[in-house]
Amino acid sequence: MPSPTNVSSTRSTPPDGKAIERHKTAITDDDALLKWSRLSHFTPTVWTVLIGTLMARTSYFMAWPFLIVILYKDFQADAITVGGMLASSAVVGVFAGLYSGFLSDKFGRKWVMISGCMVAALCYAGIGFANALWQFFVLIMCCGLMRPMIEAPAKAVISDNLSNVKDRELAMNVRYFIINLGGAIGPLIGITLALKQPQVLFVITGGIYVLFSLLYWNCFRLYPEVKQQGASEVTHFGRTLRVVLKDRLFIKLLIANIIMMFVYGQYESSIPQIIVRSGLDNAAFFVSALVMVNTCTIILFQFPILRLLQRFSLFTRSQIGMGLMALSQVGFLMVPVDWPMGWLIACFVLSLGEVIAFPTLNVQIDKLAPAHLRGSYFGAAAIYSLGFAFAPLLGGVIIQMYGASELFFLCLGACAVMMVLYNAVSRHERQKTLAETQQVASEC
Repeated sequence: MPSPTNVSSTRSTPPDGKAIERHKTAITDDDALLKWSRLSHFTPTVWTVLIGTLMARTSYFMAWPFLIVILYKDFQADAITVGGMLASSAVVGVFAGLYSGFLSDKFGRKWVMISGCMVAALCYAGIGFANALWQFFVLIMCCGLMRPMIEAPAKAVISDNLSNVKDRELAMNVRYFIINLGGAIGPLIGITLALKQPQVLFVITGGIYVLFSLLYWNCFRLYPEVKQQGASEVTHFGRTLRVVLKDRLFIKLLIANIIMMFVYGQYESSIPQIIVRSGLDNAAFFVSALVMVNTCTIILFQFPILRLLQRFSLFTRSQIGMGLMALSQVGFLMVPVDWPMGWLIACFVLSLGEVIAFPTLNVQIDKLAPAHLRGSYFGAAAIYSLGFAFAPLLGGVIIQMYGASELFFLCLGACAVMMVLYNAVSRHERQKTLAETQQVASEC
């Protein structure tokens, strides 16, 4: 296994003639990102991951929004108890992501993903039959275990099966769109099915994850995965973790993404609190309208904006998205509390920033990760979900102790830090790409 100091050279030196050709294609391919012909490059394994993601996320959003309703109405759980359950699930997910990513690099993606699906099936079905608060606590915490077992290897599978950089980027964008599509249609299905017995939804979700596992099993049976060159060197979790954590570019990117998740998390937690506490008439309606604006913006604008910006570099797009997120904080800061339309406009700007910046996160990690450590890198990237997990807590404390303006000032400053970190990563990537281009030219 290469030493931590040699990670960059591992990424940049093509090991053989075929790798050099793939590398040259990736660098010199200036074709448009959004081309229908790129979809024909997606392998059956990639399509299986995308279809499975749609199934999983639709069923998740179908059931999960009813969880708080069940805990509050049927088991009289207070806000602290519910918050503790959800936070514990997020923390478990971070540590599970680190280890499950390593396991997928060492033993292959197949059994880690299938095991994650089976854990999900047991947890969701268990929630459907749970009749005590402690059972919900254990099962919700275990739900944090299954998500990185499925998602980190699934993203690595996409990268493993698509040699062209732009094909991988398009696949990651399609995956992000599918996740949000599931977030839009899942609750509608849930409302239709769960008017009287919302716990039944979790049993249905568990059954869908069983189908999901069978779908993966059949796919890998028909199209066996190919071990990445260098996979035999992935022997020790501790050594692999040290390689990942000593990659300074990755750490800068990770910190920036934690900050991004914290800023974005205020939209789902603190901003609804501010509106509700303002005493505004129809506050609940306007909170729902914020969610609708966000969902519609993502679904309607993701690919048109991607087409508009596809000629810009990945990191330039990220900077544009983060700039819009910063601009939205200025909007939230200046909008009077009693002007709902202003909140909706600021939310629209935030959503535009999200739809530009968020799909690039996985593509950036894919570009940084050595092929034989993709699972470990995607698994470690689960750490940035801590920003989203702690956003409600820190945002609530700031609102309670200081006020909404102070929170948005903090988020604006956080956006500036985030953009500085991204600029540092972008500058290094430009230098690395130039060096790789010169190396490939000399070898040809």
